[in-house]
Amino acid sequence: MDIDTTRPRARSARILSPLFGMAVTGALLAGCAAPASPTPTVTQTVTASADPAPSSSPSASPSASAPAADVSPSGIGDVELGTPYDDAAAGAGATPVEACPWLASAEADGYTFILQRAEPPEQDPAVVDLVQVSASPADLEGGSPIGPLTAEGIGVGSRVDQALAEYPDAAEIESVGDRRHLAIESEAGIGSVFLTYTAGVDTIWAVTATTLEEPPYESCG
Repeated sequence: MDIDTTRPRARSARILSPLFGMAVTGALLAGCAAPASPTPTVTQTVTASADPAPSSSPSASPSASAPAADVSPSGIGDVELGTPYDDAAAGAGATPVEACPWLASAEADGYTFILQRAEPPEQDPAVVDLVQVSASPADLEGGSPIGPLTAEGIGVGSRVDQALAEYPDAAEIESVGDRRHLAIESEAGIGSVFLTYTAGVDTIWAVTATTLEEPPYESCG
C-alpha cells in the first residue's frame, strides 16, 4: 500500500516556520538591546614600544676591536719599508738630518722617530729601508712601553724578559760594544723587526723594522 508523505511535510513546514520567525525576531530584539558603549580595543596595547628598535648610540654598539699592531716586518706606523723615502718622510712629518740627508727624524711623545734610505740611493726614487723608534735608556727605567708596539704589546720601554716571554724563539745578536739586538720577527722579501737594548740593562730602548741584516750601529757618523 502506498504511503502519502506530502501532508506531513507540509505540516512540519507550518510548525517550523513560526518557530524560525520567533528566533529571528528574538535575535533582532537582542541586537537592539545591546549596550551602546564601545567594546575595549586591544590594538593600542600592541605597539612598537613593546619591542623597541635597537639604539644607535655608541653604548649599544659592539665594543671596538683592538687596533692593529703598529710594528711589523713591513714597517712601523704608517711608514712601510720600500715606499718612496721623500713621500714617507713628508707624511710622517720627519725632517731630513742636515749632516746626513739619507736620514729624517721627528720627535714624538717621549721617543724619536727615524726613517732611513740607502746612501747613496740604490734606486730612483730612493725608498725607505729602515724605520725606527727610540728613546734614551735613562728615561725608560721602570716605565711602561711607549710609542708603537708589536702585536704582542712589546715596544720601547718594555723589559727584555717580557720580550723573550712573548718571543721565545727570538735570536740574540751582538752588536758593537755592549749593544744587543733581539730579532723577533722576519718575513721573507719584506723585512725584520729588532729590539735593541744594552747588555746588563733590562730595558728595550729601540724598536726597528728594516730590510737590512740588522740595525746599523751608527746611521750618521
